[in-house]
Amino acid sequence: MNLLLLSPEDLGADGVARVSGRRARHLREVLKVRPGQLLRAGVARGPRGTGQVRVVTNDEVSLEFFAEPSPPERPTVSLVVALPRPKVLSRVLQCAASFGVDRIDLVNAWRVDKSYFVSDRLALGRLSDDLWLGCEQGGQTWVPDVEVHRLFRPLVEQELPRRWAETTVRRLVAHPRESAPIEQVHAPGSGDSTVVAIGPEGGWIDAELASFSHAGFDRIRISDAVLRVESAVAAVLAQLELLRRGTARLTGGGSGS
Repeated sequence: MNLLLLSPEDLGADGVARVSGRRARHLREVLKVRPGQLLRAGVARGPRGTGQVRVVTNDEVSLEFFAEPSPPERPTVSLVVALPRPKVLSRVLQCAASFGVDRIDLVNAWRVDKSYFVSDRLALGRLSDDLWLGCEQGGQTWVPDVEVHRLFRPLVEQELPRRWAETTVRRLVAHPRESAPIEQVHAPGSGDSTVVAIGPEGGWIDAELASFSHAGFDRIRISDAVLRVESAVAAVLAQLELLRRGTARLTGGGSGS
């Protein structure tokens, strides 16, 4: 836990937060907090700041929260991810949330096993827990929205174009073969909002890539290596962060890794 993430409901009118359950156990047993100790803290979808521990009991930890003047900016990156295997899903969500993303759409695809959609890992509480853990790890306060889509074409061909009809959003679909390196498509230093689509193990099929193209997505390659879903998510989010800083070098071609 690199940031104690508080829900608005944790905070009282007096600015004192009371946390229990997993977070309180972590504070007591792992961080071994004591009254007076200062912690990095933040409010979900709100400001970061400092929490000063007031009382530690077997049931809860209370602390006074002091918010920084300005909340962090809302993340500019969103993900569309073909639903991965259930045991991989938690790693994908936690990784994405730790980098800081606005939202995550989990979608069906030709190479997605339909049994994945009946996994208890898709329960709202499990999804929320994974996102919360990722935010704590990355020191993020923006807890992403997450939505599960059983049908591919309605999302990609209808909902996504409508969602961004009034905005300028860079749309990218990752594909390992015959695609331009990411830095040739997404210019370094660009502050544009970006959505990236990551396929299943084995990649998107041609018909799915055509649907993305019709929806205004440009194909990119993030590495010459063939990556697992969780690795691809980490790689593309790290590369986008580097490109936003404006420090990547444009080259005439070659690997995007």
